[in-house]
Amino acid sequence: MASLTRRAALLAAAGMAARPALAAVDLQALAREAATESGDLSWYESNPLNALDRVLAAFARGPGRGIRVRPESVPGGVGIVGRVANEAQAGGRTADLVSLGGSGILRLQERNLLADAGWQQMGFPESFVAGPALLTAAALYCVIYNRNEVKPEDAPKTWEDLLAPRFKGRIGSWSRMAAFAELAHVWGEARVNDYYTRFLAQEPMLFRSTAPLAQQVAAGEVAVGLGIYHTALPAIRRGAPIEVVLLDPTPVSAIWTAVTVPARRPKAAKLLGAWLATPEGARAYEAATERGHPLLPETDTGKRLQGLTLTEWPMAQKDEYARIYEALNARVNEASAR
Repeated sequence: MASLTRRAALLAAAGMAARPALAAVDLQALAREAATESGDLSWYESNPLNALDRVLAAFARGPGRGIRVRPESVPGGVGIVGRVANEAQAGGRTADLVSLGGSGILRLQERNLLADAGWQQMGFPESFVAGPALLTAAALYCVIYNRNEVKPEDAPKTWEDLLAPRFKGRIGSWSRMAAFAELAHVWGEARVNDYYTRFLAQEPMLFRSTAPLAQQVAAGEVAVGLGIYHTALPAIRRGAPIEVVLLDPTPVSAIWTAVTVPARRPKAAKLLGAWLATPEGARAYEAATERGHPLLPETDTGKRLQGLTLTEWPMAQKDEYARIYEALNARVNEASAR
């Protein structure tokens, strides 16, 4: 468990100023090894199948040529954990490769369902690796604002700026308080609680998901939103008058990829997992899912995070994250009920 904690702490607290050097990963050697296996490669992921198909089309044009991959869209990390655990217990076919958040990786590791793929031995730096898992992407929490409602010079540029009197009653927020809970890993719980009290005093409008939040900012129903970066991108591409600001620290939700112990095609699983963490694979994944690799400057996500500190609770401390998260949600529910 220590390696999981160490890697997550690096991601959460070290920031992005020093980018790790990515050694040349020999994908061709991995491809030759994968060619000795037969059958389909099964990959469980939470993105829609049409997005995963686009990722795999790029994989097939590269080192995955000739490898048949069967992607399955399984909603959420909890769904992936439950399905893999149940299938493994029943002795049936399950995923060869999984991609999900840190809490899910930890739950699978606790059940001894993740294999040591040797990611560092392949050439990936320590900052990319957490035990059996390889960092392949991340979702970013951010500020979204409507430039017709807020002048660029008046847009929030810091967390404190969100508390300006001019934004009272004009802020939208995801009803799940994950961003604030992740922020507590860098700021500490006391500082987050104090900030959260002042944020609730801004009378934010709450949304059940971040996609409609971005849409309402685009429509001018709210001037500023606290949401997730990739859910704002479709509206931006449609020409909506919105801009995105990444605050410092930037709360993130990392996506990790790992090979399962019951894998029938472990070598092909290693190849696909490794490819997803290279510039080529990360760009393909980002183009299809809007989520990029936070430590690869070749992705749009990596570029935008230059110089910023990331904050996310270490995998082994996700119970502490969950406690803070539930407490913050309870407070917002109480405020909404008044």
